[in-house]
Amino acid sequence: MIMTVDTGNKMIKTDTLEFNAGVEILDQMPGEREEIISYEGQYYITTSRRISYMEDKTEDERYFILTLFAIGKELEAMETQERMIPNGLIEIELLVGLPPAHYGKHRRTFREYFQREGDIINFTYKNTPYKIAFSEVKVYIQAYAAYCLVAGQRQLSSYPKVLVIDVGGFTVDYMILRFGQLEPGYVDSLEEGVIKLYRGIKAGIRQRYSILLEESDIDNIITGKKVRFEQELIGRVKEIAAKYVTELLGTFRELGIDFKTTQTVFVGGGSILLSDFIQEVWKRYQGEYFIINDPKANAKGYKLQYLAEKKELEAENEQTGSVPV
Repeated sequence: MIMTVDTGNKMIKTDTLEFNAGVEILDQMPGEREEIISYEGQYYITTSRRISYMEDKTEDERYFILTLFAIGKELEAMETQERMIPNGLIEIELLVGLPPAHYGKHRRTFREYFQREGDIINFTYKNTPYKIAFSEVKVYIQAYAAYCLVAGQRQLSSYPKVLVIDVGGFTVDYMILRFGQLEPGYVDSLEEGVIKLYRGIKAGIRQRYSILLEESDIDNIITGKKVRFEQELIGRVKEIAAKYVTELLGTFRELGIDFKTTQTVFVGGGSILLSDFIQEVWKRYQGEYFIINDPKANAKGYKLQYLAEKKELEAENEQTGSVPV
């Protein structure tokens, strides 16, 4: 069974769902059917209080537990798992991803963090017991996975230069592809994600209005939802957001990237959140851009790449007459 999980700093995404990247240990026994994970004698619950940024997400068990939540949610949605699980064991091919700047450094440890030498993992989700084992763990590059998702439809491999910008929670990942091939000198991550924007807005509003905004309040203001705040405060939030986008796009000019000469592709939840501000700031540039309006694009891209790899391997085996082990 293939499971794809994008372990973001702000959100956890599969190819069908997303939830906040926050988890806490419960001090007492939970009630019946609560959305709880029980694993190795501890009870865990997801929370809107996201985990503080960690470059190495294998430092503790929290991202592993969040991944179990993602798997539990997916298995519950299937509803037919009893017919799919011989002897109660679910073997999972797990697909995950890392930012471009961290991929080479952390790919092996990230894979081993989930693989756990193929050991059987027993956990319960909403009091339903599961027994799983990761038969394979594949680690892909964030942003590139989202590019792969739309490259065929948009015929991006025919462009001489495509710039992909993935605005995430803590990082802004970017890469340039020339006729579909990555250019190694332009594959990196900036620590300029929307968490930095949240901090700037919270500080600015607290200093001027003595109001403590939550990140959900900021999201609601930015996306134009109905909120119970004064127009002056709303205007200040939008002013800071516009400045953030202006400075972010200006960073790419400092890196020697000219939007006039590229087809720019924005991906990630931050790009979707700030789409109106990107549209406004982009008026000063003359290049073409579009936004992939799907926060789960990376997760879907992992699966697309994995299935393509499997198909290619099967074709090679048929040509050589070998049998996969």
